[in-house]
Amino acid sequence: HLPPPTPVSTSWVPRPSRSGQVKGSCRRARGAGAGQSGMESQSYAQGTLIWIKHEEEVWMQAEIVTSNDKEIIVKTAEDPNSRIVLGPHEPIFLRTSDVFTSEGLSVLDDLCQLTHLHEPAVLSSLQNRFDIDKIYTFTGPILIALNPFKSIPGLYDEEVLKSFMTTKPSSKPHVFNTSNSTYRGICDRKKSQTVLISGESGAGKTETTKFVMKFLALAGSSNGEVTNVEKQVLESNPLLEAFGNARTLRNDNSSRFGKFIELQFRGQSQDAVQLGMTGENCRLCGARIQTYLLEKVRVCDQQEGERNYHLFYEACAAAASLSGTSDYQFPQKLSKDKVKQEMTVNLEGFQELSNFTYMTRSTCKTLKDVDDIEMFERRINAMLTIGIAEHDMIQVLRMVAAVLHMGNVKFDAPPGNSEGSMAMSECEASMEMASKLAGVDRKALESALCSQTRVTRTERIK
Repeated sequence: HLPPPTPVSTSWVPRPSRSGQVKGSCRRARGAGAGQSGMESQSYAQGTLIWIKHEEEVWMQAEIVTSNDKEIIVKTAEDPNSRIVLGPHEPIFLRTSDVFTSEGLSVLDDLCQLTHLHEPAVLSSLQNRFDIDKIYTFTGPILIALNPFKSIPGLYDEEVLKSFMTTKPSSKPHVFNTSNSTYRGICDRKKSQTVLISGESGAGKTETTKFVMKFLALAGSSNGEVTNVEKQVLESNPLLEAFGNARTLRNDNSSRFGKFIELQFRGQSQDAVQLGMTGENCRLCGARIQTYLLEKVRVCDQQEGERNYHLFYEACAAAASLSGTSDYQFPQKLSKDKVKQEMTVNLEGFQELSNFTYMTRSTCKTLKDVDDIEMFERRINAMLTIGIAEHDMIQVLRMVAAVLHMGNVKFDAPPGNSEGSMAMSECEASMEMASKLAGVDRKALESALCSQTRVTRTERIK
């Protein structure tokens, strides 16, 4: 957060300050209000470059034509022949002229290096960097990331990642640089480190988390060779996304839950650990992930244009590709040399999306440039890599299918009991399939869905 500028007014031609305000030596008044240019005695030299408020662009570049105690007349680059009259208390901020080099517009890697440190200068600097695909910017120790909503070639290549694996700090803003600072803090100072990734929906928190984990996993591997531990840590992401990520109106892969990821490292040599030797690399030895606040209501209902959780669509797409069988031969989309093992995945209970009530709340069924069948195979491979047994994996899928079939069940009051509930006869097939998949008695399942049990100190009331 940047501190609001302290307005200053003076009765003579000002010189710019660090915050883009006015400084002088006579009749200087503070406290005119955050973001305002000053008091009535404020005056500016002709040709002074400033920022002024704009309804659509938020801030717009302008140049002062004349100014006095009562008004300031400016012209803009968009329409230099017209004039805009500003009142003495309207917010304006000083700006610097753009600097061009042989590579084009000069942009700063750190916002702290700005001549004028205020809102329009910060936003303009970020916009200029964004326009040339420089989405990372430092502001002191904080890394600002702007979601480009596109793939930028070469930004996250393995060569780029390895270039940041160094014991010397880098001044280049990049998520790998921040990740390396974290890793060196663990290795050199023997202190636990925290990376806090925050932002609004669609800002890119999920993808940034993946890049941080990828860097730390590779940095903590043995001589760059990824072992089973690193693979299991990395494959936890696609597995969590299958059950906890969904398409929203702002993001195709929005995490609908919070998570705290703890990566555990150990020193390669006991002597180095005791001495705190700089340059020593620690090995990744384990991880722990805590999840919380899952948006459970999304399973039952979604806004128009959004989707349910990814796994529902992916499993249904894989089942719909089969003909006359529920056994899916894994893999079909992925290369066999890239999966842990081949297996037969039983998809009993999964059908076309249109057969399930929970999958027809929204007309959005697919994602752009995403193959649901291929993603389903990635989820299966993630479960195998992490170490989930085949039997347990099949049981997980059966529970997912059971949820879809329970969503098709409709309820009505039984004859003579307006306050009771029972499954409608037209939903018998769904009740039978749900109970079969869940491995429970059909009547017991209906009873659990249609009645409540209250527990007192002495009895259970159903």
